[in-house]
Amino acid sequence: MKKVVLLAVACFCMVGMKAQTEDTLASQELQEVIVAGVRAPKNAPYAVANIGKSELESFSKSGRELPFLFSRTPGVLAWGENGLGTGTAAMRIRGAAGSRINVTLDGVALNSPEDQTVFWANMNSYAALLGSVQIQRGIGTSTNGDGAFGGSISLATIAPSLMPSAKISGAYGSYNTYNTGVSFSTGLLGNHLIFDGAYHETSTDGFIHGTKGRSGSYYGGLTFLGNGFQIRYKNIGNFEKTGQAWNGVVMGSGDLSLFDGTYGTKTGIRNYKNLYDKGLGKFNSLYEYIVTNADGSFAKDANGNYITERYKMRDGSYWNKTTDNFYQNHNILSAVWQPSAHWSHNIALHYTYGFGYYSELKPNSKFSKFGLTFYDGNGNFVKKSDFIRKKGLSQHTYGAVYNVNYKDENWDVIGGLNLQQFRGDHFGFVTYIKNEEADAKFRPNGKDYKYYDSDATKFDYSGFMKANYHFNNYWNAFADLQYRYVEYKTSGINDRFYSDKNGYYNQKLAVVERYNFVNPKAGISFFKDGHKAYASIAYANREPERNNFTDNGKYGGPSPERLTDYELGYQYMGSNWHAGVNFYYMDYTNQFVQTGELSDIGETLTTNIKSSYRMGAEFVAGWSPLSWLTVEGNAALSKNVVKDFDEMASENWEDSFRKIHYSHSTLAFSPSAILNGFLNLHYKGAQVVWHTNFVSSQYLDNTENTSRSLPCFSQSNINLSYNLNLTGKRLGVKEIVFGVDLYNVFNRHYAISGWAYDTILDADGHPNENRYTQLGFIPAAGFNMMGNITLRF
Repeated sequence: MKKVVLLAVACFCMVGMKAQTEDTLASQELQEVIVAGVRAPKNAPYAVANIGKSELESFSKSGRELPFLFSRTPGVLAWGENGLGTGTAAMRIRGAAGSRINVTLDGVALNSPEDQTVFWANMNSYAALLGSVQIQRGIGTSTNGDGAFGGSISLATIAPSLMPSAKISGAYGSYNTYNTGVSFSTGLLGNHLIFDGAYHETSTDGFIHGTKGRSGSYYGGLTFLGNGFQIRYKNIGNFEKTGQAWNGVVMGSGDLSLFDGTYGTKTGIRNYKNLYDKGLGKFNSLYEYIVTNADGSFAKDANGNYITERYKMRDGSYWNKTTDNFYQNHNILSAVWQPSAHWSHNIALHYTYGFGYYSELKPNSKFSKFGLTFYDGNGNFVKKSDFIRKKGLSQHTYGAVYNVNYKDENWDVIGGLNLQQFRGDHFGFVTYIKNEEADAKFRPNGKDYKYYDSDATKFDYSGFMKANYHFNNYWNAFADLQYRYVEYKTSGINDRFYSDKNGYYNQKLAVVERYNFVNPKAGISFFKDGHKAYASIAYANREPERNNFTDNGKYGGPSPERLTDYELGYQYMGSNWHAGVNFYYMDYTNQFVQTGELSDIGETLTTNIKSSYRMGAEFVAGWSPLSWLTVEGNAALSKNVVKDFDEMASENWEDSFRKIHYSHSTLAFSPSAILNGFLNLHYKGAQVVWHTNFVSSQYLDNTENTSRSLPCFSQSNINLSYNLNLTGKRLGVKEIVFGVDLYNVFNRHYAISGWAYDTILDADGHPNENRYTQLGFIPAAGFNMMGNITLRF
């Protein structure tokens, strides 16, 4: 019904009014002003990848989350929990995870202030709302919000259309995956007003068991265009209820591992493909378990595949699935004013509300994990039962962004201010206990038991000044200075517990931290006749995340991370070919890594490592020898090293640890090579794009142990599309676009990310220095496809 109403509104507004070319250009220029404060200008001395509207629009029909589009650019790796790329997804740039990647939407920070990451599941189909994207690798230019330690991503919404228009799209494919969308614009009303809107939704059964989910987004905008100024209000909402598989495909159940050689058993299983071949390629430990025989070994069927069964509830029904449920709404009111050819101003007021929770079954868990002690009616101490926990949060983020820009023949100067405040509430409930007697005691009359509650506030105030000076015809000098003040407070009780003779009590939170950061950057570039060469140095600081405080228990507070980034590059743009290379050296001080040691509350400690670095070379090239043929490629080669690392390896399942020192070991989740190749055949309205991607092996921890690593992989995708132009035909349809996406066409079975756990056991019968090893894998689905159709009015 929504689609019909929106289409009717759009058609009603098609009254044939003409928008002048000057107005369209002015609208686009004003939109560019909005993001100028956080983007690198054309001749800036940084490594940049730009993604345009047509590529965004094509990708939007896939239902996949944005990281999979970004992974086509140098040095970016993306993965999704359900194996298809919809729902919960994540990414890395140069090996740096999401909390080290700054993301803005029209200059407004999108990173969640506490954990400093972006949850892409809450941004489904955003590609359909965007007009352009800029990815800066490394520190890049100053931006708003949390610091960029691996890269920054600037998202810009589409400039409002001055002509009445409407679009309907639909896609369907493997694993019952569908994506639908509708959008419209009234065009220019009364020479000043534009109203536009959109709705998109994606649903899938998921490749991994128990990952069925639905997510989507909606947009409503109102724009007033004046002479040299624009006022625009945007309301963007997101919703998702997605089945979760954050443990990935685990190599076993509970304390039993299928890793080859464990307990002297030869399973032949050392990686994800081995698991897939044994019938466990879609196994989800949040949804099911591997059946065991009476002797404790894992059961197999007649074909030699391992047998799984879903968890059951007290009444004999099956556990549905672990779900993440989140709603988010962004409100941005922006004004752009260009009083002259030299000056422009942009101010934005913003407010974001978010609320969500996940519901998870915790089978065979200790009562103590929830701060509970239970004796049954006969006085017997009961240690474990099955629980369902509901962990959630509510968030309010609000603030203002202001930029002023001066341009002339030689100078391009931008000043910016960012004022942002955050308020959050964290809570957790026990909503079910399988032990009926315990359930009645701790949840009387079915009232859920709250086992933690805490509040948090964060203030983030920053200002910057950037100056780009053009001199001697071919040279640009760039300087950038940012000051940032951060204040973080959290109080209440955490979901971790201490014990004494009287029972269990919550860890109390009383964190108050303030940081003053100064982040300078400078560089120089040379450009002439298609040639560009540049060099830059940048310095940045990053405050700890929430978990760096809450998971450390009584250990000392974490220190801020610091990074110095050196970049050197060359590019050439010819008539039908282009090429470029960028060299970088990123020198970290106090980078956070996990050592394997546990805090006094049982959480894995993140420790500041004194010295580590990432260095590498990034290559891009493209060639169009014929009007209908384009060949492109990029490569990121790197070395990622922690100079001195002490692994704290647990012993015999106990709290004691053995310290093992490593010198110059490779950082986890940092493949040394990521390659992309593209072949694009296009003639009139038809297009075929072949994409092959290669990722080298990567370690799952910082010990550089091949038994705890992911093998290299390569996979290929094909995109087919045909644009049928119907301008002047009946029914108001201007264009129909048909498309088919074929993913992993060679049906490879591989994992993109994962995790590792191990403990040293004194008893014999374990490989690799008597280590018990348990691995989890985040895989990609085998061959799958999506077909789509789009109608433009």
